[in-house]
Amino acid sequence: MVTTARWSFDATAEAPGNARQAIREFAASAGATAWALDSIALCVTEAMTNGVVHAYRNDDRPAPIEMEAEHDGDSLWVRVRDHGHGLVPRLDSPGLGLGLPLISQMSASSEVVSPQHGGTEVTMRFELHEQEGAA
Repeated sequence: MVTTARWSFDATAEAPGNARQAIREFAASAGATAWALDSIALCVTEAMTNGVVHAYRNDDRPAPIEMEAEHDGDSLWVRVRDHGHGLVPRLDSPGLGLGLPLISQMSASSEVVSPQHGGTEVTMRFELHEQEGAA
């Protein structure tokens, strides 16, 4: 049986923490190991932070960042989506640019796309029963 949940967060400084808490609760209810929970929370935090910092950088008001998750008992898929500027190089970036490589390393698989309607979408898959060192 597949279980799905959806959330929407304003792209503010609180969004990554709120998303991290929401996805930890969802993944824990699916039986995720402690190691998997930490990986999932870290990757969601990075994806949300990218949305907060980059997606709506020239907008006056925070716009939404959507998160959707589903699990089948073995795997968890998480999609983080904004409707902002898309994947555009940013020379004045306040970060080191390590978020997406970290997501790639910590998840079982990941994909970053710029949907035709705009914005950025990060899709990540995690093994719920992952143990330390298994990634």
